[in-house]
Amino acid sequence: MTVIALTGTSPAIAQVRRRLAASPLDFRLTGDAEAADLVVTDAPAPDPNHLTVASTLAPDTFFVRDASVDYVIAALTEAQLTAAHGVRVRPPVQSGTALEQQKPRWWRRHRRTDPLAHFDPVHYDWDSEETVETEVFDEDVVVTVGGEEFTARLRARGHLDGSDGHFHWAGTLYGERAHALKSDGKSRASVAAAGGEPVPAKLTEITQWGTVRMTGVGTPPWAAATQDA
Repeated sequence: MTVIALTGTSPAIAQVRRRLAASPLDFRLTGDAEAADLVVTDAPAPDPNHLTVASTLAPDTFFVRDASVDYVIAALTEAQLTAAHGVRVRPPVQSGTALEQQKPRWWRRHRRTDPLAHFDPVHYDWDSEETVETEVFDEDVVVTVGGEEFTARLRARGHLDGSDGHFHWAGTLYGERAHALKSDGKSRASVAAAGGEPVPAKLTEITQWGTVRMTGVGTPPWAAATQDA
């Protein structure tokens, strides 16, 4: 499990704390940066940096302000799912951000998308245990919710929790039906990978990007598919 230190007293730090506390994922928080895997701070990011959120000069650290809270929450969620013990923004990504900042202000003001509106985990190198338990599953699955069956893309990871001896997995479900059914208050689900048996799961929340967080305890869908094969 990733241990996260929150340092600072700004409203942005308070927002991050509230969001993590409300998440169905079991975030472990501390106020001691020395005892943490990752640090979130309201201090300004050093130059050069990537979107004022991360810098190659400060690995394992995210710099948060009001405009970047959603982005940082998404980054911390990725860290939790991957059981990351460290993270670094990739130098080419940071260099690309620096080149964009050199463009005229009018161009940056009128670009179509806000770069902070979309978090991409491939922009970072994640330090985590290199085991089968933490490999990423990213495939189409068959989901059943309330008797309705539909196909969606699931991106998930899992780990064996030493405290209860069970395998816990969590991920993101992409698809309009998942969003609609969760919006209707439905949570109980089953999910099956190609060629596998369905396993129980739960729709836990709708993310800020409209995807749905899915979690499960016990055999994950990708392991069920392997066993069935």
